[in-house]
Amino acid sequence: MPGCTRFRPRSVTTAVVLLLMSSVSAPAANAAGPRTVVDLGALPGGLSSATALNDNGVVVGTSTTGTSTVQHAVRWNRSSRITDLGSVDGSDTYALGVNQRGTTFGFADNCALTSGSCSLRWSPDGTLHRLPALAPGAASHPQAINDHDVVVGSAGAPDGHGHPVRWTAGGQVVDLGLPPGAVDGTALGINNRGLIVGLADLADGWAHALLWDHDRGVIELPPAPGQVVSWALGVTEDGLIVGDVNTTGYHMARWQYRDGVIRPPEVLEADSYLYYTSRSGIAVAPGLRWDRSGRVTELKPLHQGGGSYPNAVNDAGIVVGSSGRPDGTATSVWWDRAGAPHEFPSPSPSPVIGVRAINEAGTVAGSAEFPAGRHAAVWR
Repeated sequence: MPGCTRFRPRSVTTAVVLLLMSSVSAPAANAAGPRTVVDLGALPGGLSSATALNDNGVVVGTSTTGTSTVQHAVRWNRSSRITDLGSVDGSDTYALGVNQRGTTFGFADNCALTSGSCSLRWSPDGTLHRLPALAPGAASHPQAINDHDVVVGSAGAPDGHGHPVRWTAGGQVVDLGLPPGAVDGTALGINNRGLIVGLADLADGWAHALLWDHDRGVIELPPAPGQVVSWALGVTEDGLIVGDVNTTGYHMARWQYRDGVIRPPEVLEADSYLYYTSRSGIAVAPGLRWDRSGRVTELKPLHQGGGSYPNAVNDAGIVVGSSGRPDGTATSVWWDRAGAPHEFPSPSPSPVIGVRAINEAGTVAGSAEFPAGRHAAVWR
């Protein structure tokens, strides 16, 4: 069951791992919520799960086969037809997200001639592109993609540290640069205008939120009063940056960037560790949804004495995630605009369900137990 642990990360690596553990649109969302479940299947004889989907109904995730435990990145088209995106150098591959064009990004956990994971991008026809690091043999990890096929993340550099990078649509790696005295960093979000956000370990030894503007280079985001740690997770098309700050605890925060000027952060008073942000900047944390208007809505638990743990939200404010029980188990739920929880329709009397993503039409992707085993699923 997801949790809201209050950490004080002193390094970029720790902060990014926490973000990954907690966790890249057109017609109006379905206000009535998902009503039917569709088994997306798996590679022959295997098990599968979905991690993301786009507004055209393309779903990405992973699948094994009946003859191997190696995870393959896979993609399902809007007709639920599966495409094997393959393994790399015999190791597991993972699809992390898909843009509106159908381009998928992800990584392989062990790549030949590298010291660890390597970043990958698959074109809509399934063609694999390996995304290079900044130094030969160094590892890299992608975090986000925009609709122009630009991927951002981190990559090993000649100085032995991880640097924030972007990979162009043509596959070239570009070092985004770090503030003076910073040693490690990563990019976590990008919009379609090319604004990039993330974090780096600065000279004081703590992680700080950063913005990269193509015209102005790297910019440190203004701190909140009493801030120790900050990072930026996403940026909207109009320059609203959403992330976290640590003052007397973790709090969701947002900065506005326009015409080269950044406003000081607006910080949500409630103890609130950011889990996800929608494309327009709606943010969710355990038990809370924070709208662009500044309104906070409680995400009520389904079970008395339990908690509410969101995984994703769309621009209509529909949230998906899980509601915990006092005994430590959880139920997958969706929350309506008023913050009321609802269970998902079940594929079997005792399903094991995990919901991961929602698009702007209200379609949800995740996994469930079907008669043939645990498979990726969508709820519509």
